[in-house]
Amino acid sequence: MSIRTRSAVVVALAAAAAACGERAEVWDASIGNPTPIALESNVSLVDPGGRRVLVLEPKDGQELERTSVQVGKGIIAAAASADQKRLVVLSTGDVPRRKNDDERASLTILEGTRARKLPLESPHTGMAIDPLGRYVAVYAAPGSTALGAFVENPNEIIVIDLQADDAKAIVPRTLRSFGGRPQRVSFSPELQLPGGKRRLLVVETDQDVVLLDLDRIHDTPERPEITVRLTSGATTKALSPAAVVFDDGDPAKNDDARIGVRLANDSNVVTLTLGAAPAASPNDFLPTLNLTDVGGPATDLAFVRTDAGLRLAALVPGKASAVLVEPSTSVTSKVDIPGGFSRISLVTSAVGSAGSDVALLYGSGSAAVAFWALGRAVGQSFRSVEVVSLGSGGGGVTEVLDVPAPQANLKVLQTSGSAFYVLDLVKRTAPPLTTQGQAQVRVSPDGKRLWVFGKNTPSLAQVDLATLHPVQLPLERTIDSVFDVTRPGGRSLVVVDRRGGVGATVLNATAPDTATSRSYYGLLLEGLQ
Repeated sequence: MSIRTRSAVVVALAAAAAACGERAEVWDASIGNPTPIALESNVSLVDPGGRRVLVLEPKDGQELERTSVQVGKGIIAAAASADQKRLVVLSTGDVPRRKNDDERASLTILEGTRARKLPLESPHTGMAIDPLGRYVAVYAAPGSTALGAFVENPNEIIVIDLQADDAKAIVPRTLRSFGGRPQRVSFSPELQLPGGKRRLLVVETDQDVVLLDLDRIHDTPERPEITVRLTSGATTKALSPAAVVFDDGDPAKNDDARIGVRLANDSNVVTLTLGAAPAASPNDFLPTLNLTDVGGPATDLAFVRTDAGLRLAALVPGKASAVLVEPSTSVTSKVDIPGGFSRISLVTSAVGSAGSDVALLYGSGSAAVAFWALGRAVGQSFRSVEVVSLGSGGGGVTEVLDVPAPQANLKVLQTSGSAFYVLDLVKRTAPPLTTQGQAQVRVSPDGKRLWVFGKNTPSLAQVDLATLHPVQLPLERTIDSVFDVTRPGGRSLVVVDRRGGVGATVLNATAPDTATSRSYYGLLLEGLQ
């Protein structure tokens, strides 16, 4: 049955509400396509039509406690923090505002069912959350326009410092622009810079890179951002950044922290070295730019430790190679890479390598992965790459999933075929697990099991990561997503079906049994105000 409004499903309840006075507009709002987001101990259903988040907390006996938390009107984006302790919701408010009691744009931060709501001066459409949990950046997402805005400043970035009180938390900044518009916003790790330890907000426009000192955003007068122009001015070609990576350099030095920039439309890569600024500069660091040709557009970058020191590694699948760039001199070393590997992930700590890095190479163009030993990469490149074939049934590797401790030596390889693989980084084996059709895989946060399901089907299975033994758990409802979360005294699996006002099935995650599961229906019809 097609559901357009809540009142179409609960006519009796709506009629009763109308009999007591004017019916709340939520009853006429479309249920739409609510977004389920997993936090550490709950699943949060973001309900734009209801202007709320429905918090689902599993309890003993597959019980599901439901709490409705109001957030700002006009939900435009929502995401969990990296540690899954907070949910951040960006709302546009009433657009346009015509009355004093119309809502302003806002940012709501939820920890469990506790909400902190911060008003914003104007609506924005993009949001980036600091992986370390302190900051949120709100900006104009590329390709979008704030609802109802006649004039919008795409170079305005709103930095929200979650450690500050409400009066100081919101810091609006307009970035100096040479015509570019922000495309992505990133937060650096802590870097040792000439003025001390710093964290940076890095904004990639379609032609520049902008650096903002987060540890000085509350200064008066404000410290200006640093705009690094990637276009020389001698040509009309704009170099567009596609991604950034960071390295803090030698811990004993404060002038060798670096940012690597991959370009979307050029065969060069950029290295920014953050050294000391002149005494008259308002900032205490200044980037020096090196541009290095790696033979073709790079698809991924990483700073790596080799037997010859720090290098910026660039994958260039169009040339079947990787290039190691010495960041100070831009001297390059080419390493031939078999197969269509387009992504790089460092696995050094998992394999126990000392002194130099080991990287895992993968990509959707190859039914294999490769281990790249960086300790032998310079001057002995023919010995540095070891390929592990995945056979003919898997297809290319579309995603690599990390497995937390105690099984951090494992990676799960999702492919474009009807199989996935559990890669042992130490033994360098990759046993397959086959599925009936395309399947999605989720790793439990405690690193002990996998959940495998068919999207929009009732097919569900658990795989024990210690033995790779699968347990079949077919459900009665189709599956949109699955979430393994904590509950008092254990862990629960919450399986969400977004049809019919949203339903959920709850199982014991560590000892799942469909005979003891419990199902809940019409969740978005509960708790409305």
